[in-house]
Order: sequence, then C-alpha cells, then structure tokens
Amino acid sequence: MASRWFARLPHLCFIMPATQNPYASQFLGNGPFRIGGAMSGTSLDGLDLVVVELTAQANKDRWRYRILSSQFISYQGLEWAQRLPASYYASASEREAISTDYSRWLNQQFHTFFDGQHIQAIASHGHTSLHQPEQGITIQIGNDPCIAEGFEGIPIVGDFRRADVSRGGQGAPLVPLADAFLYANFAICLNLGGFSNASWSIDGVRRAGDLGPVNLLLNHFAQQLGFSFDRGGYVAKSHRADAKCLRELRELPFYGQSFPKSLGREWVESQVLPLLDPLDQGQALATATEHAAWAILHGLKEAPEGPILVTGGGAQNDYLIELLRAGSNRLWQIPSAEDRDFKEATCFAFLGLRRLRGEVNVWASVTGASSDGCDGTIFALA
Repeated sequence: MASRWFARLPHLCFIMPATQNPYASQFLGNGPFRIGGAMSGTSLDGLDLVVVELTAQANKDRWRYRILSSQFISYQGLEWAQRLPASYYASASEREAISTDYSRWLNQQFHTFFDGQHIQAIASHGHTSLHQPEQGITIQIGNDPCIAEGFEGIPIVGDFRRADVSRGGQGAPLVPLADAFLYANFAICLNLGGFSNASWSIDGVRRAGDLGPVNLLLNHFAQQLGFSFDRGGYVAKSHRADAKCLRELRELPFYGQSFPKSLGREWVESQVLPLLDPLDQGQALATATEHAAWAILHGLKEAPEGPILVTGGGAQNDYLIELLRAGSNRLWQIPSAEDRDFKEATCFAFLGLRRLRGEVNVWASVTGASSDGCDGTIFALA
C-alpha cells in the first residue's frame, strides 16, 4: 500500500518512529506554537479540527492554550458513516483499503481547513478501528503516509497509541497528560465521548481511566428510534429505566477493576448490549443513560475533591448532567461550546507538539505501560 502511494507523491514521504525526530530544534523554547489538531471519536459523529496556539509558562509544567479556529465535519450523509464502522469487522486487507481512503479524505479536509492558517504541525488521532490492548492490539485507521501530501515542511504526527500497547499499556486514555498541563485549575477532567474517561492528580502522579460507555451506547439506541442522537437526553428522560438491567450492568467485572483500565467498542458489543437489547428501545435508552451516570459517579469515588471540567458531546446531554448533579454534590463545570466540543482535538495538538519536542507525551501511570513514552509516528515530506 505505502509503496504504491509513494509513487504518486511529488516528494518522498518519510515515516519517523519515536527514535527519529529531525524537527526537535524547530519546536524548542516556550513558543507560542501554532498546531493543528484532528480527532475522530468512537461516537462516530464526525471529525473535529482545531488550530491551537500553545505557549509554555515559565516553569514549563503548565501551558496556556488558545483555540484560534475550529470546525466540526459531520459524518452524517458521508460514506464514513458506513465505512468506518465497517472497518471494525473487515479483513486486514479490507481495513487497509478503508484506512488508505480515509487518510486521503483526511488530507483533503486538512488542506481545506488548515491552508492559510500558518500552522507549524498537525496532530491527527485517526479513528479507532480495533482496540484490544489485553491482546497487544490497537489499530487507528487514517494514519497512512498520504495524509502528509502537500504539507511540505509541516510534519504530521499520528498513530499515538500503538507504541504504548507494545510496552504493555492500554494505549488509552492519552488525553490525561494534556489535562495536567493545560487544565491544571480543575481537580478532575471528565470527557463524555463514546466512553466517559477522567483524570486527576494525587501526590503529583496522574491517574486516569475509562469509566463506562456514554455516546457509543446512547447513540446506538437513539438511532434505532430514528434520531441521530438523544438531543438533551429528552427521550431517555421520558422513559423508565429497567432496574434489573441496571443491577446486572453494575455487576460487570470491568467496574471492579482498578485503574489504569480502558474500554473498547468490542467490550460494549460482547458484554453490555446483550443485557440491554431485550428491552424496548426507549427503555434501553433510559437504562443506558442512567447507567452512564452511575459509571461516572462510581469511577470518581476515589478522585479528589474540587471542580470537575466536563467536556465532550455528552456534556450537551442535559439529562445526563442532571443525573450527575443529583448523584453528587461535586461542582460540575461545563465550559464554552468551543472548549467543550474541541477539547480532545486541542489535547492531541499538544501531544503532537510534545512528540515533536522529543518530550514524554504518554504517562505509564495512566496507561499501565512499562515506561513513559514519546509516542506517535511523524509523517513528513522532504
């Protein structure tokens, strides 16, 4: 695949693992640096794009960020609404073909959005197609060399998770390191995406993990009812959750495990959906929403006191936020719409910058790996 694509490039595309980084000297100092970020999450709603200005504070353990521009590209009505989930069950060769096509599409979106914005680099998460870290497997499609076409002098960092999994880690969540540097004013950073995940610091060590399913599950049942998603959680609120199913969900072994831990779509399909599918769709949606709130509150039991930054698409689910506030007297803070919706893309821009600076961008305390890492593959044109 790569050799066929190289033949089409106007310049040779270099793929650099963590041991190679000719760009380090360009990204030293305190900045400001202007970095692009791209994120496609497990909720399958679309692609988030940002341009972020990042500036180190005097002691470099805190950074200031400023979102300069942002764009959300919905997958609804595009081929990716079908092809990305098709990659979950595809053969290796079929997944490779989807990944190549998706990388080319990403490249087009990058040019449309980033051209003229004077960025110095791009960090792209890709889209998680397979995540089974207990078997040493994680695959993010959309990390093919063709994403770099036309970006001479602008490195693109992708494929952030694989190296951590090879060190015995979960490969997720990766955002907690960025949380510590960019959002230090909050005791806890909580993201409500396909899954809920949170991070916090205790005695100077960052702790984090996935807490439970959110939009991956809620969107599934909302779409069965004819909606793209449950806007505001109003459909779930209008139905009664099934008490027996709630008890069974809480007894799943994952919730008894200690951090670090992460979840994948595969876990939802094998362990969660069999419990919810027998319910009618409205009741399943209500049950899934109540369970999402319980999983978050359960996962934060050992977290420190203090304000919680709540971001991600699930932060727009008023009913879910209502359940969280009813279940805890913690202070749940939802930021501006741009910060709420583009936090993960902002964080990956920061992780990409750390990779280009040759600095640690994955903490073993978060993923459970044997060591910290400066992870991500650099794609660049000569």
